[in-house]
Amino acid sequence: MRHTRLALVLSALLLIGAASAQNWFGVRSGYPLGATLHYGVSNALSRGADLRISGRLVSSGGNVSFGVGADAMLNVFADGPVTAYVGGGPSLEFGSNRAELGVQGLVGGQFRFAQVGLAPLGVFLEGSVGGSISLSGGTARIPTFGAALGFNWYF
Repeated sequence: MRHTRLALVLSALLLIGAASAQNWFGVRSGYPLGATLHYGVSNALSRGADLRISGRLVSSGGNVSFGVGADAMLNVFADGPVTAYVGGGPSLEFGSNRAELGVQGLVGGQFRFAQVGLAPLGVFLEGSVGGSISLSGGTARIPTFGAALGFNWYF
């Protein structure tokens, strides 16, 4: 029931933001080892502030887990095909007999391929730092670090 409510709230946010914004879909991987699919809406939170919803599979310490997250991202620099952004947000991760609530800050940059006729395609590099607490009786992990390389497709 809780997951259904969360999905409805996130869907409503995306639909509200999609009315007048450019959307994107992407994939990224990095450290910790895993794969993430994400969906974003430009200017969903305010002008220059984007919203990105993510689902990911992560392998860490011999365990595989599934996570969901949301990031608010603020564009801080744009020059032609290059943009830089900062942001952050919460995440939930579920794995073998554990559940964690995390929060992270991130910084990243993206290059769009408009000059070579592939305007919808972008490649990005991103780093993050944060922390997490266990919701299943474990311990807190502070700090946590991450790095990712990925691709976005704008539509």
